[in-house]
Amino acid sequence: SPKARSKIKQWLSRERLEDLVENGKDELIERLRQKGLPAKKVLESQVLSDEVALLNFEDDDAFFAAIGDQRIDAVAIVERMSKRMRDGVQPDQLSVSAVGSNVAASPQRNGVHIEGMPDVMVRLSRCCTPVPGDEIMGFVTKGRGVTVHRADCANAASLFTQDSARLVEVEWSSESSGAVFIAAVEIVALDRSRLLRDVANALSDEHVNIVACTTHTGADRVAKMRFEFEFADPSHLQSVLRMIKRIDGVFDANRVMPGNPHDQELADETVN
Repeated sequence: SPKARSKIKQWLSRERLEDLVENGKDELIERLRQKGLPAKKVLESQVLSDEVALLNFEDDDAFFAAIGDQRIDAVAIVERMSKRMRDGVQPDQLSVSAVGSNVAASPQRNGVHIEGMPDVMVRLSRCCTPVPGDEIMGFVTKGRGVTVHRADCANAASLFTQDSARLVEVEWSSESSGAVFIAAVEIVALDRSRLLRDVANALSDEHVNIVACTTHTGADRVAKMRFEFEFADPSHLQSVLRMIKRIDGVFDANRVMPGNPHDQELADETVN
């Protein structure tokens, strides 16, 4: 409704700068980790201050906001920072290739559509990792635009109870080109030599990017493994599960759904 849209716009206008700063910082941290660099130490180091000065930003927040708004390229920035840490190169010896990047200044949609709000930053919550086909709901969140949860997510229910005014109607878009989704799967198998390698190889053969893995083997030699991975085609998930179930020694493999104990540790990411 027009009233609801007006309320959301008021929220987002107040939080716009904080959104950009937070999104930019998250993007930089993600790129640093992909490069194998200690993100926390880098963000507290002189290397970051040198980068901010090199690009003529007033302060760190202005720098992060520019990344969040995609006016500068986080990948190029991390490459330059990495080179500086390896070689001890001074800031004035480096080219400013990040400025004027051709990356489009549009929000990451993640395959989600919000009627009448084309410029809203959208995040898929890590606590319940929604993928197309799941029933979803969105919440306006401080510093993170709109965060999308599965409708049966316990954290979403808590958010609604705390402040129902933050609820916004969302739906999966028919145009999800370029979107990347994350799924968590739990695998139960008889522990054996090279089991972890075989599962990792199966995921690699399915062309998914593993982002996290935990394993535990009990006294009964039953191994429980949890993998989180990225994929672009939602229909690919069932294919991945079928492939895993064919591995020797695997008893079962299923997607981790809301309410799993593992998910509680991610709750703090979604309630601010």
